[in-house]
Amino acid sequence: MSGHDQGPDSLAPQAYASADACAAAVIDRVGKDIRLALPLGLGKANRLANALYEHAKADRSIRLTIFTALSLVPPNLPEGLAARFGGPVIARLFGNYPDLAYAVDRASGRLPENVEVEEFFLATGTLLGNEYAQQHFSSVNYTHAMRRIVSGKVNVIGQMIAQRGDRFSLACNTDISLDLIPLMRERSGRNSFIVVGEVNDRLPFMPNDADVPAGAFDMLLDAGGYDLAGLPAPRVDLASHAIGLRAARLVKDGGTLQIGIGSLGDGAAQSLRLRHEAPDAFNTALNALPGPAGPIDEGGAAPFVSGLYGCTEMFTQGMFELLRSGVFTRRPREGSRVTIDGGFFLGPQSFYEGLRGAPEALLAKVNMTSVNDVNALYGNEIARRRERVDARFINIAMKATCLGAITSDALEDGRVVSGVGGQYNFVAQAHELENARSIILLKAVRESGGKAESNIVWSYGHTTVPRHLRDIVITEYGVADLRGQTDEECVRRMLAITDARFQEGLVQKAISARKLPRDFVAPAAWRDNTPEAISRALAPHRPVLPDYPFGTELTEIEQQLGAALDDLKAQTAGRWPRLAFMLAAISAPPQSAPGLYDSHLKRLSLNSPETLKEWMWQRLIIQSLKRTRGRDAARV
Repeated sequence: MSGHDQGPDSLAPQAYASADACAAAVIDRVGKDIRLALPLGLGKANRLANALYEHAKADRSIRLTIFTALSLVPPNLPEGLAARFGGPVIARLFGNYPDLAYAVDRASGRLPENVEVEEFFLATGTLLGNEYAQQHFSSVNYTHAMRRIVSGKVNVIGQMIAQRGDRFSLACNTDISLDLIPLMRERSGRNSFIVVGEVNDRLPFMPNDADVPAGAFDMLLDAGGYDLAGLPAPRVDLASHAIGLRAARLVKDGGTLQIGIGSLGDGAAQSLRLRHEAPDAFNTALNALPGPAGPIDEGGAAPFVSGLYGCTEMFTQGMFELLRSGVFTRRPREGSRVTIDGGFFLGPQSFYEGLRGAPEALLAKVNMTSVNDVNALYGNEIARRRERVDARFINIAMKATCLGAITSDALEDGRVVSGVGGQYNFVAQAHELENARSIILLKAVRESGGKAESNIVWSYGHTTVPRHLRDIVITEYGVADLRGQTDEECVRRMLAITDARFQEGLVQKAISARKLPRDFVAPAAWRDNTPEAISRALAPHRPVLPDYPFGTELTEIEQQLGAALDDLKAQTAGRWPRLAFMLAAISAPPQSAPGLYDSHLKRLSLNSPETLKEWMWQRLIIQSLKRTRGRDAARV
């Protein structure tokens, strides 16, 4: 898509088999003021980064500045049931992936003074309490991150790459590197700016723009492959499926699609696959849902005949499954096989396995390219407008206001949960392109500490997307089409997709703000906006709305334990509910049928409790398993 030139084939990079030797060579070349750029997420050169970090720790005259985003480290689980359950799962997700030493030390407050780490996107929700990460966060759009890196006078890029013969692939992170490398080559030359490629034979080799010659690199580090960091496949509950079904109905055949991540993104991707492969089942499940359907005349409910073109910053497992299912077939550029353009990829281990094992003809349809190419229109606007017909940009939010503002990256006190990434860019594109729509997905309610709070609020102290860019918002209770609506109508439509428990309070705030008439009364139909109503509507359709539509790292026993642990957390959130649940667990018979939960208890090493605490854990887990597996399971 971009035609980025990464240098002539004739320039042979220096080869290293030792990360320490490669790091020493980097320091010899650029000096002791090292300004290291590492790609977002998966594509970091971990061995090089760790070696440079160790040099800086050993020699405090070295100044190491790291510009990056989304540093992936295995979570540090507290002792107890969480560790017993999650430890083996994390081992599967990360394998022998080398920890990023700077991220580990940052988490424990041990970064040396001569090392600085600046990120523009944080691992979601993991650094809310970390003073250093919060203070050194750089708030920029994804498309503007390179500008910050350039202004920081970066002199080293360290990137994980794949190799095939004498060709190399930027693979998972073409996003910024494709543009940054030639720009810095032109500005600084090869003497004061170097590119280090860290070869990993477990990284999928991606073709097209990601395929570059050896001349793109000054140094190659091949110290042996290692496992890729995987994200756990999210569980897609019925609320997420309800949201996904509604979103899939708004996508137009022959159009353009971008999808966000997490359970809501996977729910939307599964519904699109269901619509294509089993339209009758899709429509039956969709029609079972109550609530406003939104502008369905702008979408469709039939299989995709003309097919879709994918234009996304993150190439997700859901998009890959849609490609394999024949949904992404529209080729936006004459003479090209490409049907998906993406900036980076990250996902579960099964996603990486799928990419590694995919036929060449299938991978040829995926073009990993510059984030500027997918997240914006400027630079090649005429061509991009022509390609992105009937675009649907589907993104995920934390909260939305009744007036249509969206919060996706930070709390109202300023603490950063993640980062804006490209969300603002895609929302802006939806307003700049003809017949395009921004579709924001969010659950209507957040459960925490045994309490429910509405994700639709009157106002919030932080905004990711301002209300003047409001468009479509979807919760499990319906679709609110806000584009072009007055404030009064906007409030009405948002209230119609709000959980019934919180409607009256929002109505009163709207009246106080003069946005609703003083005599306004919520329609009776809105009182049906309850989790129970969604469960009743979709429970019969569970066979086509699975918990893990694209697979999971969890065994069947672990899936059941995961649901039980979630239930246990909810049931023991408050002091008195916790006491009541514990008493019920103690007084109940251990198992409803002999041996029914032996495998579950063995998985948690609770089949033969040795302490009073372990005995109590055993009884609590059994009690939650009874609740979550139901009476039918108890009779197995």
